[in-house]
Amino acid sequence: MVILAVLGMVGLYGVFYRPALVLMTALVAVAVFVYLSFSSALGDRRFYLLGPPVIGLSAAGVALLWLGRPEGAGVVAAAYFGEPVLGYFVYRRLASIHRLWALVFLASAAAYAYSLPAVLLGLWAVPAAADLVKLAALLYFVRRV
Repeated sequence: MVILAVLGMVGLYGVFYRPALVLMTALVAVAVFVYLSFSSALGDRRFYLLGPPVIGLSAAGVALLWLGRPEGAGVVAAAYFGEPVLGYFVYRRLASIHRLWALVFLASAAAYAYSLPAVLLGLWAVPAAADLVKLAALLYFVRRV
C-alpha cells in the first residue's frame, strides 16, 4: 500500500517531494527485511544472490534523489526491473498453493516493474493498477496460509 501512496505523490508532486522520499527510504528498509525473511523461507541460492544488487540499486537511486539528482529516479526504476526476477522464486513457492493466483502475482509484479518508468511521464496510474492486482494476489495467499 505504501508504494501506491508513493506513486500518487510522485505523479502529483514529482520525485523530490520530501514525503515521497521518506516513504521510498522506508520501502528500501522493508525490502531488506523481506529479503532476509524470504531468503531462508525460499531456500534458493539464486534469490539469495540476486537480492542484494536489486535492493542496493534501489537504495542508491533513493540516495541520489535525496541529493537532488534526477537520475536517481531512473536508477530506482531500473532497480524495479529486478522485482519480477526475484518474484519468480516467490511464484514457484506460491504455485504449490494455487497455480493461477501465483501466475497473477508474477504477471502483475512484472507489469508493475516494467511500467514503473511511466511514472516519470506522469502516468502513475498504470503501475498503480498493476500493484493493486499484485496486492490482490498476495491477499489471496495470506488468507490461505
